[in-house]
Amino acid sequence: MLGANVVSDSQESALMDDETYKDIEKTFGGTLPVPEDMNGFGIPDDKYGILTESVDIPPGKRLKSKTKEDEDIYYPLYGYTNYLALPLNFQYTLAENGGQDWSYSQKSKKAFLKMEKTLPLRFTWEPATSGLFLRTKLIFVLEQYKNDPVRRCPNHVASTNYINQSMDPERIKHVVHCVNHAASIYEEENEHLSILTPLCTPEPGSQYFPMCFKFFCKNSCTSGMNRRDTELEFTLEDKRKQVLARQTLGIRICSCPKRDKQKSEADLERTISVKREFALTSGKKLPSCDTHVYKVELEIVGKENYLSVNKYAYDIMAGQAARTGQHEFFKPYMDEISRKVSLNH
Repeated sequence: MLGANVVSDSQESALMDDETYKDIEKTFGGTLPVPEDMNGFGIPDDKYGILTESVDIPPGKRLKSKTKEDEDIYYPLYGYTNYLALPLNFQYTLAENGGQDWSYSQKSKKAFLKMEKTLPLRFTWEPATSGLFLRTKLIFVLEQYKNDPVRRCPNHVASTNYINQSMDPERIKHVVHCVNHAASIYEEENEHLSILTPLCTPEPGSQYFPMCFKFFCKNSCTSGMNRRDTELEFTLEDKRKQVLARQTLGIRICSCPKRDKQKSEADLERTISVKREFALTSGKKLPSCDTHVYKVELEIVGKENYLSVNKYAYDIMAGQAARTGQHEFFKPYMDEISRKVSLNH
């Protein structure tokens, strides 16, 4: 049976009571935020606790469904942020093997998949009652892009694109589509796009709520996501849109999931190796550097000169990334230089 960690009676009794709340409020000041109506889920007011910091879900054993039609092995993804870990225990699972369409990397905690292919997930929460909503949003990972909305590039969103001919107009701007729940609502707030899906009690004999997503743009589109790292953000919300729990899944939409997965894992290993080597040789705190982004437009005579200038810029940033440990910050700019160089080879 596919399930999540269950809160035992002893665990419930260990959750924060009124006296503990008062001690925390006295220590840190202010008033702790408490959901206005948890009874909507059939949970007594004295049976829940709020966690306001990140919680790592420990890796569990692989679980297999007892139903005959679900013979694939599923495993819980972990290491993400749970804003309300108890008692809802909001989690999702992902099939272990997506064949040629998608692949999941345990090392980089990211799913790699082809555009227009289906990514199946299974969501669980406790107690598994109806009346809640799942909001799905594609966001940028790096802090400097957090406020930028993730939208389809001009090529993929164009009315002449064959994919858009039969697509609902309200969905055309959305990169992510839910393909198995017609009741899903496509929303836009301050140019940020998301999907709101009503959650129902799992069907008899099932322990999860299935969700299937398709993606209609690529991370590599220069006029859209522009090679920036993205992740799916799932928030569990009540009818007042109050966030009860949150999970994330790193995602990359590409042409060759297997190739991009291998490259991502190799880059991650190199980054870890460089950081470890630098820490061992210096024994000092990593230096800071100027992270302001300057746009340079040059007209350079000669292909070799053009390639040399780009290589020099790449090497400078690679050196700073190694010295400061800020590989994730420099990576998209270095990737963009590599792309330009490869186009002119």
